[in-house]
This record gives sequence, C-alpha cells and structure tokens, in this order.
Amino acid sequence: MGFENVCKSLNVYFSNNKILAPLQVFALPGTMVCAALLIISSIPGVSLGWFVSIVSVLFYLFFIMLLGTENFLMIAVALGLKAGESLVDELVDIFKYNFFSWSALVYIVVFGFLAYLAYMKSIQK
Repeated sequence: MGFENVCKSLNVYFSNNKILAPLQVFALPGTMVCAALLIISSIPGVSLGWFVSIVSVLFYLFFIMLLGTENFLMIAVALGLKAGESLVDELVDIFKYNFFSWSALVYIVVFGFLAYLAYMKSIQK
C-alpha cells in the first residue's frame, strides 16, 4: 500500500504545480517517445549528439509523471523499453568492441525486474 500512496502524492504534486500540470497529459506519450529515441540513439551509426542528454532527462521526468497516473501496465512498458536500451548497449559493446559491460548488465537486470514487478502489479489491479 505504500507504493500507491507515493503514486497518489506524485499525482497531487504534479496537479498542483503550475508548470508541470499541463505537461501531465503528455506523460505517457512523452515517456514512450523518449524511450524510443534513447533506443535509437544506442544503435551504432546513429548519433543524436547533445540531444540525447535532454531526452534522457525528459524520459525520467515523464516517467515520474507516469508513476502519478498509476497506470502500471504502461509503467512496465516504459521500464521494459529502458531495459531494452541497456540490452542494445550491451550487445553493441559485445559485438563491436569485444567488451562485456557489467553496468549495462546491472541496468538490464534492475529495469527488467522493475518492469516485471510493475506488470504483476497491473495484473493484480
């Protein structure tokens, strides 16, 4: 029950914020677009330059806004896309650079596990 209280508190905070309240409508599409752009930027040969930093910050902002909506299925999808981005990074490191990245593996495990938990939470509701 504690996690639902955090989600409700986030929703109240974003609803009362003058700057972020209008952006709350775009939490779901913004999260998905940012996650897709992060995956595309991980592909070798595709360089989004400094734009990736902005997209990464926007992903986390929209993701926290998405937590406030308590739409756990879409939260699971967003976390799965983030795990997919780490998987692409890991595969690029292995096949292009012959290097195994432990940090990417940790991201895959953590984001994948959180996606699984969010999916199980969406089934319970």
